[in-house]
Amino acid sequence: MTTVPTAPNLLPATSNDEGALATVESPARVGAPRAEAVQALKSFRVIFRSVRQHFHEVERRCGVSGSQLWALSVVVASPGIRVKDLAQAMAVHQSTASNLVEQLSRQAFIRRERDRIDHRIVQLYPTDAGSTVIERAPRPLSGLLPDALARLEPERLAVLNELLAEVLSGMRDVEPEAALTPLADI
Repeated sequence: MTTVPTAPNLLPATSNDEGALATVESPARVGAPRAEAVQALKSFRVIFRSVRQHFHEVERRCGVSGSQLWALSVVVASPGIRVKDLAQAMAVHQSTASNLVEQLSRQAFIRRERDRIDHRIVQLYPTDAGSTVIERAPRPLSGLLPDALARLEPERLAVLNELLAEVLSGMRDVEPEAALTPLADI
């Protein structure tokens, strides 16, 4: 097994500064990446492109975004759901779910009703127009990536989550708040 140096190599500088040292990246970090890294990168590209194409197909066929379709599908599957429960079902921030509800309500795809007993609670119901959108929508309604992840075994998901955490820890300028943003809105 070959060990890869983690510290940069120090070489004599090529500038006019006599005896100065220049920092040069380790050969393992520049040039051609390892075959495994290339394959992983290609897989991410395929995932991103497939997700984007699915979102375009959703918008073309339904006139709503991928995140709106997912929210609508949750409301259709759970009539009377509350906004906070919708947010939890979609793994998004509650304000994001509220914005989706507002957009779907303006398009007359869902209606909001106050609970008869506790008037502070607002429940969401699909309209006939919303149900029609779901009928003509491309599957999966939650989107390609959420659907694929949901079908993985829990043990495989745990491994994937650990590996993705490693990838994220090796990246600069990571935006953790993006974790609660629907893919269609990124």
